[in-house]
Amino acid sequence: MQKAWWTLLPVHGIATGKSRLAAVLDAPARAALNHHLLTHTLEMIAAWQGDLAQCLVVSPCAEALACAEAAGALTMREAAGGDLNAALRLGAQALAQRGAQRLLVLACDLPRLSAPSLDAFTAQATRAEQIVLAADRAGSGTNALAMPAGACELFYFGLDSRARHLAAFAQAGYHSVCKAPPELAFDLDTPQDYAAWRAQPDARIPRAMMAVDVCQTVEAGK
Repeated sequence: MQKAWWTLLPVHGIATGKSRLAAVLDAPARAALNHHLLTHTLEMIAAWQGDLAQCLVVSPCAEALACAEAAGALTMREAAGGDLNAALRLGAQALAQRGAQRLLVLACDLPRLSAPSLDAFTAQATRAEQIVLAADRAGSGTNALAMPAGACELFYFGLDSRARHLAAFAQAGYHSVCKAPPELAFDLDTPQDYAAWRAQPDARIPRAMMAVDVCQTVEAGK
């Protein structure tokens, strides 16, 4: 039986993602982190939905796509160096052709993501013309969208995406809500974000990163 929500998950790449953390993590550690974040995100989507049959991972990275396929997700290869928003539009259109009517578009760098937080976030989308946006902690980026599949032309991820999304939604006639559980606001973009995550007692830190004294490195870089 088809579930109400389909998930669209863009993934930058296992080896290339999280380049802004290069000051505190070397290349192998960043790759371990990216693999951990992808695996964790897929696990939480599966826990929320019951499986990954209605989850599409879009990425230019063969390793990320292989990981997603092994977990049971659908995959779509994005052209290397291509436009993320164009790739998401293609992904959303592919899901609409499979019967999707409601989409959850989700960032893959949310280490505190949980199944209850996904349930609470999507539960706010109560009307067909409504879009719910989860902003990052800074209030400028977009970490998740709960939206109708028909709004797939309205992706504006990138610099100041929150403001650009809200403007596009309003112009297209959608009612937007900007509210989300804190688990969807906490992303890993900067060394400070990473230090804050490592300081949490329940953080699941991959072993490849445990030897790095991040707090000391962040302080030295101020």
